[in-house]
Amino acid sequence: MSRRRKAGIAALGACVLVALVAWLWGGDTPPSTPPPPPPAQPGPTLTEAAPAPAPRPIPSSEAPPPAPEAPADPAAPIIDEVTVEKTEVCEGEENLISVRAHTPDGTDPYLHYTIGGRQGPRVPVRSWIADDGETPKLQVQVFGKNNVVTTVDVPPFTVKPCKPQRMALITTNLRANTWGEFDLEVKLIENPAPDNASFVPFQPRSYEWSFGDGEKATTTVPYVTHSFESRKQDALFSNLLIEVKVHGNADEPVLGRTSVQLLNPAFEDLATKGVVTLLVQFTPRFPELGSDGVVRQKVRLFHMRDRPVFIHNAYVFKHLINPTGPTQQQVVDPSSLLGSSIIPPGRGLEFEVKLDTNKDTNVFSVEHALEGKDSEGLPARGTFSVMRPPPRPTKEKSDPVVDPMLKAKILAARKILNRPYVTDEDLWALERQGRFADINARFQNEQQATARQDDKREPTKDPGPPPEGPTATPDNQDGRRPQTPPKPGSR
Repeated sequence: MSRRRKAGIAALGACVLVALVAWLWGGDTPPSTPPPPPPAQPGPTLTEAAPAPAPRPIPSSEAPPPAPEAPADPAAPIIDEVTVEKTEVCEGEENLISVRAHTPDGTDPYLHYTIGGRQGPRVPVRSWIADDGETPKLQVQVFGKNNVVTTVDVPPFTVKPCKPQRMALITTNLRANTWGEFDLEVKLIENPAPDNASFVPFQPRSYEWSFGDGEKATTTVPYVTHSFESRKQDALFSNLLIEVKVHGNADEPVLGRTSVQLLNPAFEDLATKGVVTLLVQFTPRFPELGSDGVVRQKVRLFHMRDRPVFIHNAYVFKHLINPTGPTQQQVVDPSSLLGSSIIPPGRGLEFEVKLDTNKDTNVFSVEHALEGKDSEGLPARGTFSVMRPPPRPTKEKSDPVVDPMLKAKILAARKILNRPYVTDEDLWALERQGRFADINARFQNEQQATARQDDKREPTKDPGPPPEGPTATPDNQDGRRPQTPPKPGSR
């Protein structure tokens, strides 16, 4: 290759290298002179805020995911069905709401319910129209083991602005010193129409009771006593629907219902502690001191197992009125205390316990504790006590009765029962039996007579507005300012 050709190739390569460097340097270096400003555009003044630019829509692929819902408790009860007895009721009319549910983990014996705030899976509810015309909404709550709850609304029903012609209301009262014996009473309420001149009052003749445990009774009085102490305890609660049909004239019987929920201690102790509980029933329910100074009570000791329970140990603790040290424990033979060491299923054992207050002058209670096992080896335990009754009330050691009607009923009850004193329960029983009807009528007549006398009294005259200016006094009716009396000793 000639020298001239080689020089031409070298010059061409240098030109290419210079052009490449210039192109690369010009791409990264800003221009030496800034671009001219854009032309003026109309917009907000300095005292106004410029509107914020519209947010750029976020594509669905970039949107944040929704917050996850709280997972349902897998042990929560499942409500299968809620039924309403009537689609339309008058205000105050019974409407039976029933619920059926189960648990996913098989703990159905722990289920308990509330319907409209009342307990039970079948509850008669009464509804009224609110002042704003709205019908109150009811809810069903079903509780499972450890009180895990599921809540739903009661299906809607219509409450009409009317009143049922007749209603039967049941009241329940748990008798003292029991855990399942109730006094039940029904009251009949009538709502005759104001323009119904041919209305004939309902005359009750008999009362047909159904206690919800399979037992029934018929009475001629509006009250009855029933014991649920021997009920089956195969669940945490026993739910009972008590009904009564009030039969009277040729009309249809009036139906009244109420629900009762009872805790079952035998199931609770066996399911949570593995212990067979020995239950106790006393006769009489309260200790009574005999004329010889001895307290005697019959005891029925029973359990809810379908097999016998064997008592191996029995202990006696005497609690003193004025203790000087810890209570001493005494070991006794179970057979000598109970009459047998075997408690059969069903009614169990019945025996008598005593407390001799003449011999044990400083003892106010004798406690008995029992230990044993059933035929499967489960431990069995129970306790019961015989107590010294409190001193009888005297005139010096009692609060005087101020209410004249109550005083009259106490005096009448003492005469009827031939006792030196009576209890509140005695008064309630005699009231239900109508033994105080004459006393109630007498005091009602006296109250009506007093009210009529008050109506006849001349009403107090309205003195009218006070006079203008200085206040006038009885001795200074002309409105002038009364003279200040002279100071003592001044003339």
